[in-house]
Amino acid sequence: MTTAQTQKIIKTSLLLLILSTSCVFLTKKVIAQTTSSGLSAIPPRLEVTVKSDGVSSQVIKVRNESKENKTIEVSIKDFIVQDNKGTPNIVDETEKNNRWSASAWIQVSPSTVKLKPGETKSLTLTIMPPKDALPGGHYAMVVHSPDKDVTFSTEGTGSSVQTNVGTLVYITIPGDITQNAKVTNFSTTSFSEFGPVDLKTSIKNLSDIHINPKGQITVTNMFGLETAKLELEDLNIFPNLSRSYENTLQKKWLFGRYKAELSAAYGTAGGVLTAAVFFWVIPWRLLILIGTAIAIIVVIILVIKNQPKKDNNDQGKVDELEKELEDLKKKYKDQ
Repeated sequence: MTTAQTQKIIKTSLLLLILSTSCVFLTKKVIAQTTSSGLSAIPPRLEVTVKSDGVSSQVIKVRNESKENKTIEVSIKDFIVQDNKGTPNIVDETEKNNRWSASAWIQVSPSTVKLKPGETKSLTLTIMPPKDALPGGHYAMVVHSPDKDVTFSTEGTGSSVQTNVGTLVYITIPGDITQNAKVTNFSTTSFSEFGPVDLKTSIKNLSDIHINPKGQITVTNMFGLETAKLELEDLNIFPNLSRSYENTLQKKWLFGRYKAELSAAYGTAGGVLTAAVFFWVIPWRLLILIGTAIAIIVVIILVIKNQPKKDNNDQGKVDELEKELEDLKKKYKDQ
């Protein structure tokens, strides 16, 4: 093999190495979020325990976050949650007759509030459940509508700063309350090249009252060693509804088979939720890159090793002929 051929092989190998490397690195987009201003409900959520046929008095506040004077109409509404994100939606008057409604039990004073820019005022809630109120959870919303604009807009728990905001009121009537829940989904991508790894959880509340599961997801590697612990988000789940959780294993360099185990406690009766899922993380393109690099090194070594060597026998023949020539020269010279 000639020197030119050897150089060509080495150049080709280096080109393959560069192409393999270019496949490993990826880019990601970053998305920004914005917020708006208007009113703030303080607190965004109020939890009260009161016996049937009892009375409870609570104080809430509303704050004008804008730079304009506002006249606020305060009203009590029932709401329902229809998605797995916990978004409250006000129900119509015709939908009020449901197991969980509580708006008819609540009175607010004052019902109209004038606020200057940056001003905060207090409101008094009087909660009076009837004698036949069923044990468990009952729910309503204190809605603050500026300038008699009754159109309500909220996001999440109602704590976001919006043009119209509300305080969610969670009322618990003591008694024989069913507490039960189950994990309806605990999953992730079964195979990934690199981290991070997203874990998705869905929990359904089968109780007579809202629950707030507290727990974590423990991730272990193929040797049983702990890789990470991920806390569940602090979320309330309303009766007969599901809620979705998203956790992320924030590690890029992972290798092998992993196990994620969910363990969460809920309610006051010692309820526990458990689930498990397995997933693989194999950086296959990186392995190809390493394999290619090793193969290139082996090829270069073999090429160098197989270079043609100088033939010692031919050199010996040349030396012998030169000696004979010298002998002939000497013989003719003597003659």
